Amino acid sequence: MINVEFPINEKYRKYLKIEYLFNQYNYFIKQKHSDHIANILFQLLFKLNANAARADIKVELINDLQRIKTKYKTNIEEASKLKKNLEKINSFSPFALNNNKMIQELRVRSESPQGINDIDFSKYKIWTELQNTKSRNLFFKDLFRDLYIINESLSFILKILRKHFTKENLTANNMVAQLKLDPLVKFDLLTINLKSNSIYEPSISANKYAINMNFTHPVDDKKTKRIIRFSASLHSL
Repeated sequence: MINVEFPINEKYRKYLKIEYLFNQYNYFIKQKHSDHIANILFQLLFKLNANAARADIKVELINDLQRIKTKYKTNIEEASKLKKNLEKINSFSPFALNNNKMIQELRVRSESPQGINDIDFSKYKIWTELQNTKSRNLFFKDLFRDLYIINESLSFILKILRKHFTKENLTANNMVAQLKLDPLVKFDLLTINLKSNSIYEPSISANKYAINMNFTHPVDDKKTKRIIRFSASLHSL
């Protein structure tokens, strides 16, 4: 199956984008050390500090963990632990880093069109040459101290959200379908489940009464109308 997720509100749009950055970081930190891998890790560090190491994200995560504690009794212990860890973060200091001239320069370069590189930057060149995978990972572990807590909390909340859903089998006649909503129920995420060989691309528009789903062919300019059978899952926390 191909599962395509659509956040229904802005908060979960932010959550999914941050999760995507963390997933990239968790992949590249496992790779053998090289200057190219280090460049990617620093780019992700700066993006995560800009998008995840924020007081408003912390508050939203704490509120969602409290909601889970209240609503899902089987998850009270883990939600309580994560909530306490978040509350211990008094303020984010992503650039305590600020005393590190190499990181300051890398941050500036990450915002340039060329991105991070070691051209005319001997300090970074020497640093990458002296690292191995273990020492590099210890270096980033220290920089990611608060971000690990954000990552754990976000992963837990999204796991609970994805676990609780109502599912409906639908048919898109002429490549269009509609899913009616209960206006009194707040939904956070829609997952469209397609066959593994499907090439049709879904898009949605939503209000509190319904979600409209349109399918398009990636290359067929004639937009051949077809009947598409799929399922849709609505998630709420």
